[in-house]
Amino acid sequence: MKFFSLLCLMLLCVSTGEKTVAQTVTVTAIGYWDLANTTPEKARQQALESAKAEALRKAGIPEEFIVLNTGHVGDNFNRFVSLSNSELRGEIISWDILQQNVQSDGNRHYYMVEIRAKVRLGKVKRDLEFVASVEGIKNSPYRDGEQFSFAIRPNKNCYVTVFWFDEEGNGAVIYPNTAEPPELLESRKAYSFPRTQSYKARKETKELTETISLLFVFTKKNIPYTPLCTFENINKWVIQIPASERYLNYNSIVITN
Repeated sequence: MKFFSLLCLMLLCVSTGEKTVAQTVTVTAIGYWDLANTTPEKARQQALESAKAEALRKAGIPEEFIVLNTGHVGDNFNRFVSLSNSELRGEIISWDILQQNVQSDGNRHYYMVEIRAKVRLGKVKRDLEFVASVEGIKNSPYRDGEQFSFAIRPNKNCYVTVFWFDEEGNGAVIYPNTAEPPELLESRKAYSFPRTQSYKARKETKELTETISLLFVFTKKNIPYTPLCTFENINKWVIQIPASERYLNYNSIVITN
């Protein structure tokens, strides 16, 4: 199932940090999404992302930086990571929902969301020397119930938060967890995961295969993630971390019976 067809717009909103030229503008924008063939909640989220796109346009972000994407969750995460680790032309640094409701136009029913967004313009700078490698994830499918492991090697001292998302967009935090508290990962050292317990690849659907997206968020400081694990909440969490203080890495695994 498709999820967040406008996620790339959200990705433009996740890079904060030092700017060569800084200007902040506040705009109001409205987004719409048809309710046909989707749930009200998904239509609401799509309308919100459409409103963000309109806010970026109103703020003067060039059209090439506002790219619609209708790929699967994994495709969206690839764009998420690429844009988060690059220099962008602007970003939404905060937004408030002014109103949201279901509206009708003849036989058409759609969700409307109006927002007030604060947009910061100018190139976003990040620490190009702050990177980390993720190793040991198999290219071949994992069997349902098979133990899953990986290794991390950062080139600067940092912490990591690891998220997983299924093809429906449902997610959770893999690490840290109640049995494995966050720990400082020292520069150029390799760290094996899991640290103390087993991670197992579990297939939740009846399909022959299932793809799980893995998002690794590296931060120079320990910044706990506490909200419900959704794309929108992760976006809000990430935009509060300066671009020079974070690095993102995307991977995926395939699980079969």
